[in-house]
Amino acid sequence: MKRRQFLSLAPAAGLAALPAGIAPAAGHGGAPALHEAQRRSVGDITVTALSDGGISLGHAPLQGISEEDYAAILRAGFHDPAGYTSGVNAFLVETGALKVLVDAGTGGFFGPEVDNLPANLAATGVAPGDITHVFATHLHPDHVGGALRDGAAVFPAAELVVHEADRAFWGDEGRFADGPEMMQAFAGLSQAVLAAYGDRLRVFDAETEIAPGLTALPLPGHTPGHSGLMIASGNDALLIWADIVHVAPVQLARPEVTIGFDVDPAQAAASRAAILDRVAAERLLVAGSHIPFPGLVHIAADGSGYRAVPAAFDYAAN
Repeated sequence: MKRRQFLSLAPAAGLAALPAGIAPAAGHGGAPALHEAQRRSVGDITVTALSDGGISLGHAPLQGISEEDYAAILRAGFHDPAGYTSGVNAFLVETGALKVLVDAGTGGFFGPEVDNLPANLAATGVAPGDITHVFATHLHPDHVGGALRDGAAVFPAAELVVHEADRAFWGDEGRFADGPEMMQAFAGLSQAVLAAYGDRLRVFDAETEIAPGLTALPLPGHTPGHSGLMIASGNDALLIWADIVHVAPVQLARPEVTIGFDVDPAQAAASRAAILDRVAAERLLVAGSHIPFPGLVHIAADGSGYRAVPAAFDYAAN
């Protein structure tokens, strides 16, 4: 998909502008909400999965697969093709005195049904002022919208860590001046976040240790600076791979399938193929931003593709 096509698919701020095939998942229907936070030990490091809500994805945003094949893969995995729900997950990483929030949720950018991160973070006993770093895997609104509220930084003491390529792409005000209104909304939010954390902005441009045991891992394509975070302590490791997949059953079975939000679909597919091969070979635990909560899975080879094996619940950490 060309960049112009990508721009035309990006949703504007507000629920009504979401493109065909994408909608916030249904809420709790009036029932009291249960907190969605789940801890995982990685050696001496604690990783807590935090749900911001869910987004129901249809076939329309995907490229490289027919609607029939899309439906068949989902049905085979006991999913509803008419309303597959992808998670919108963030992750709190606690190591020593550091509290690193990997992505910050939508901040309500896609409506109130997808704005649950603040309550779930509070349920862990962590306040916004306790966060020392916000690691932005990329500057899409479902990852950094929650870093801003009423124009001000939500995390007043946090350093914002982001790949230089994403900062340059989304921070270029002239790039989107004549683009669709919805793309201007994406870029405008990114620029507001960058400005709010301007004196606490830290950029990287290669595989970089951002803190002991935490290494930024560029995985470009979805956006120019899209990156994961490798967490390692002792003999344990976990890769938070961000947006490697959006409709996990489909894109694991068919890694060549891309989504309309990929800035460079060919590069996104290549990054996905490479990291899938690596995590399957190394039996590495991964955490995904858009894998149903808590987003923690192992990846196993399955024919010409892969499948997700949900991680066992970590009773000791919870």
